[in-house]
Amino acid sequence: MASWGLSRKVLCLDWDKRSLRALVARVGGGRLKVEDAHSFRIPVGTDVDDPASFGPYIARCLADKGLGRGARVTLDVPRDRAVINRLTLPPTPLNELPAAVRFQAMKELPFPLDEAEVDYVVLERGAGSTATGVLLAGVRNDVLERLKATCRAAGLTLARVGLRPYANLLVIKSQPALAARHVLFVDVGATMTEINVFRAGVLAFSRSAGVSVPFVGGELASDDSRVSSKAELTAQERSEQLTATALDELMVEITRTIQGYRGIEPSSQIDTIVIAGGTGIEPVLAPAVEQRFGLPTELFDASGLGLPPSEKVKLRSFTAVLGLACSLSRDGRLELDFLNPKRPVPKGQSLKRRLRLGGLAAAVLLLAAAAWVFSEFRRLDRQIAALEKEAGARDGSLTRVVGEIVDLDIKGAEAERWMDEAAAVVWLDHLLTLTDAAVDPGKRMLVGDLEFNAKTATLRMKVSAASLDIVSMFVQQLNNTEIDGKPLYRAGAGIWQDEKAAIEGGFKGRVDVTVQLLGLAEFRDPARQKAIELKHKQMRQIGA
Repeated sequence: MASWGLSRKVLCLDWDKRSLRALVARVGGGRLKVEDAHSFRIPVGTDVDDPASFGPYIARCLADKGLGRGARVTLDVPRDRAVINRLTLPPTPLNELPAAVRFQAMKELPFPLDEAEVDYVVLERGAGSTATGVLLAGVRNDVLERLKATCRAAGLTLARVGLRPYANLLVIKSQPALAARHVLFVDVGATMTEINVFRAGVLAFSRSAGVSVPFVGGELASDDSRVSSKAELTAQERSEQLTATALDELMVEITRTIQGYRGIEPSSQIDTIVIAGGTGIEPVLAPAVEQRFGLPTELFDASGLGLPPSEKVKLRSFTAVLGLACSLSRDGRLELDFLNPKRPVPKGQSLKRRLRLGGLAAAVLLLAAAAWVFSEFRRLDRQIAALEKEAGARDGSLTRVVGEIVDLDIKGAEAERWMDEAAAVVWLDHLLTLTDAAVDPGKRMLVGDLEFNAKTATLRMKVSAASLDIVSMFVQQLNNTEIDGKPLYRAGAGIWQDEKAAIEGGFKGRVDVTVQLLGLAEFRDPARQKAIELKHKQMRQIGA
């Protein structure tokens, strides 16, 4: 009960072209209590993409239910307005993920990075506090600006913007009977249906399908201003034909989704199919799907969230807003938020701090390793000097000395490996700076494969560009990048290769660009050279 003392009331909205759904809930301590839920039929002629007309309509609907102006609201972006991609990364510390994801997003998004907001969810974790796989989601800025304008016109304050498929995932995760299962989730809409695959609490696959469902809440929705109920139809054949057409199209889209998902995960099997939505066709669709695919199929039941069974039919179309409310019930659950996406720490702050701390750590580690190696060689020097006075025992002692030198080689290799791992962490901090130096990314240049050599502190990347001049500008900007008056990089370009065939995006050629991280090289090279010189000196003494 104590957790409810810190609870708060939230307002969540979700809409499509024909209906608006509003949910008022009290959340806190991981718990959710629905206080009010309303669905409004959007009048024909109201353009939901026009803030000037749709915003006041939202205001009127909420005012009729006693919801005041100025309330903070959480919205979602539908699947067809977002780009979703799964990224595989090298083991990356969690605090380095924002920069790494943004760098990868430059080549994954179909639009320039500066024209969108991107956020991500960690899907797979590596050893320690690292991530190896993330779900990347991107939404164009014009979509977000339209949502902001709609909220302003409705007298609301936009607080957060989630992703509808991920909100639906949170609803399934909140139900113990489904949380750990392989669920195909079909959210039927009036003009757009979203079909997702949830694998044990992870959004594994998601797509949208443009299917026009004629019946909304038991009424036949037409393109004109008149809305007729099924009972008013004079031609029963027309009603049956419209329903059959919608069912057939939905079956085709579900089949395509299953085939698409099995194409990327052939060994995966769907356990359950869940049908949600408020068009009125769902009770007919569920048994048809079960018969067609031979899988257990059920209608979404909101009582699994602790809600009264009497509300389960009404709330069947409220899965997205319920998911948004679930995400607000505990801090950090709204992992995708395009209004407040995860961003890298500003480079002037993060990079300075990492270079100083990372440089200090690297220097301490290298100096310690060099000092240890030097002390061991000095000890061996003294032993050899003593052995030279003992002619009879010289051969046996030298054998032992050689064995100790081998041990030193092993220790040196371990120290080298430690430095490689440290360097692999440090270079990720430079991704944001490299991204900022890119020339019109996504339009005039695109960064492809990345390869980092920890021993030489050098990053090699494949760059596709509209011309060699673009690459030269990129290289020059890198060479001009400084912190505290010191250059960060030494960059250079390889040989330009014209593309024989046209590349998507209009890029005319490719070139390898190498970037040496001068801070790392500064610490590594002298220590390595000193160790080599000491070893050569020791071997010369043994052979004398």
